[in-house]
Amino acid sequence: MTGGPALRRVFEPMQIGGKQFRNRIVKTPQDMNFADFEHGTITQNYIDFYGALAAGGVGGIIVEQSIVDAEGWREGTIGVFDDVCIPGLARLAEAVHKNGCPIILQLNHLGPNAFFPPNGKHPGYEARVPSALNEDEMRRLFLGFPWKVKPLTVPEIKAIVMRFADAAERAKKAGFDGIELHGDHYYLINSFLSRVYNHREDEYGRNTLEDRARFVVEVMSGCRERVGDDFICGMKLKGAEYGDDLGTTVEEAQQFARMIEAAGADYFNVTADGYNDYWRVATAEQLLFPEPPSPLMKEFKNTAEPGTWVAPLGAAIKQAVSVPVGVVGRLDADLGEKILEAGQADFLIMGRRLLADQQYPQKMAQGRRADIRPCTGCITCETRMVEYEGLACQVNAAIGRGCETEFSPATIARKVAVVGGGPAGMEAARVMAMRGHDVTLYEKEAYLGGLLNMAALVKGADIFDLTELVDYFHGQLKKLGVNVRLGKEFTPSQAEATKPDVILVAAGGVPASLDIPGIDGENVLSAAELREKAKLALRLLGPKSLARVTKTWLPVGKRVVIVGGGIQGCETAEFLVKRDRKVTIVEATDRVGMEIPLLQRILLLPWLEKKGTEILTEVTYDRVTDKGMVVTGTNGVARTLEADTILVTIPLKANHGIYETLKSSAPEVHMLGDCKQPGLIIDAIADGFVTGRAV
Repeated sequence: MTGGPALRRVFEPMQIGGKQFRNRIVKTPQDMNFADFEHGTITQNYIDFYGALAAGGVGGIIVEQSIVDAEGWREGTIGVFDDVCIPGLARLAEAVHKNGCPIILQLNHLGPNAFFPPNGKHPGYEARVPSALNEDEMRRLFLGFPWKVKPLTVPEIKAIVMRFADAAERAKKAGFDGIELHGDHYYLINSFLSRVYNHREDEYGRNTLEDRARFVVEVMSGCRERVGDDFICGMKLKGAEYGDDLGTTVEEAQQFARMIEAAGADYFNVTADGYNDYWRVATAEQLLFPEPPSPLMKEFKNTAEPGTWVAPLGAAIKQAVSVPVGVVGRLDADLGEKILEAGQADFLIMGRRLLADQQYPQKMAQGRRADIRPCTGCITCETRMVEYEGLACQVNAAIGRGCETEFSPATIARKVAVVGGGPAGMEAARVMAMRGHDVTLYEKEAYLGGLLNMAALVKGADIFDLTELVDYFHGQLKKLGVNVRLGKEFTPSQAEATKPDVILVAAGGVPASLDIPGIDGENVLSAAELREKAKLALRLLGPKSLARVTKTWLPVGKRVVIVGGGIQGCETAEFLVKRDRKVTIVEATDRVGMEIPLLQRILLLPWLEKKGTEILTEVTYDRVTDKGMVVTGTNGVARTLEADTILVTIPLKANHGIYETLKSSAPEVHMLGDCKQPGLIIDAIADGFVTGRAV
């Protein structure tokens, strides 16, 4: 694969530790949490995913963190603390190698980050830390969630060093090409390197750089001694820590890199992280969401291209070492080419783009950009990682379903009518057309996308760009020969005329009603009515241009009460606050924003409150008046919330009516998406994928 002259460096072969990599795109180690819950062994889901990734043309693969200490292992993660792991790892290595790709296993000890649910297998477990932390420090470091920690003794440190070496040996026995030590985030290796965590005064303490690095140097040396010189030993290293005066500086990271290279490192995977506002630097969608920190550090001023943030750190580490250096951080091949040409890195470490489309490298090399399924930056995958749940991707429903890139052809090609051009309908049509069915998609509006278009408007394109997803589906349906009928409502008479073998009803949900006095007032606007008002503008301008228009004009007043604290209400509140509206959210339950991915929710809700948004839960909706809305709290006291506009965003309801109308119009009729069960974008696409494979 060459990628053409524009991507010459990206698709140039390279060597690390004597191993050949066919290009410079390497898969970052992201937690999939698909391991066996009893022993942490490799399951078929891993083999399916990484095998498909290797077949998709990636240059190399670093498999997610594998835990070296049985006591600190959490269910779902890969365990490499016992020989029982070797057969599964061997099958994984074989699946990747047969597709011409090197594979590296990341080794980790969770250290301070080992927190477990009360019903887990580790009752009373104390997270291992370099030194004691008081409750205030734990709350600051762990986002307000303190738990039990245990400072390590020197003999315990020595024992953990041996566990890393044992794990490296197991990886080699399993046929892996190398290991990588995890020195990022709030895990054990970095907690020794960082003075934020390390308050020790002994030879592993904070007094000198050599003392701070002693633990990782011993780990790297121990691994190298155990596996020999013909096995890759890499290091994931923070190029800097931001947001705390005690954080690791770039100059300190350079010194650490020199010591770690001398101990046997063959490459560095350079990242960045921090504390307070900068706790997720490498995940740009979190640093910028809901808006960038203010004042913003100069290192992050280029918010339009966050993939450039870590590259200077990679360049700094390259100045300090002689081995290859890779960088991370919302990269794509085009930006990666610039980074490589500038000499800031030797290879590119990508994650979410390869989750969204495991064939990304192959498609880029072949110039098939329109065929690449885009990552929308939703960070659903990141949330599943930190919650230790099986990984899921908003746009790639194949992950975890045993069919990463291949679809079995239909036994009999059938004539299929898909009713509805939202995410469920488009994905079902795409999959069925790939399998050889004759598919026609009917959408009563003049454009595809359904609620994706409104979601794109509300979410904005600066961080989460859903317009690319709509464009992807539009292009794929055209390429696959799906007959798309826009502005065409599908009826029983249409079915009688066309005689489909199968009808898939993906017509979306219907608005739920709120039956209180005054709800029909002129100052009340439902989400459905808001979408209706936006329909023509969306068609003419598209979500991006319309979003710019709404910064100067909106069909709502300056004071808005949002009824419903679900994802629609919270994201609409964000949209309105950014347009200088005074917002109050009222919710009948005690839960707000629970459908929002955790890593966004814990940022959005405090931000709304900081911006003056009042969030009232467990309220009774009494009535709407010309002054606003009257609600009653749990104390039984009624309160009038003055507002110019009451915006009702309560969740959609299932829409079985169209299905009932059409269920006798074909031998086989199915419902999918919101019309069957309202959910999120990820649910709709998954439903379309599963249904499309089953027909």
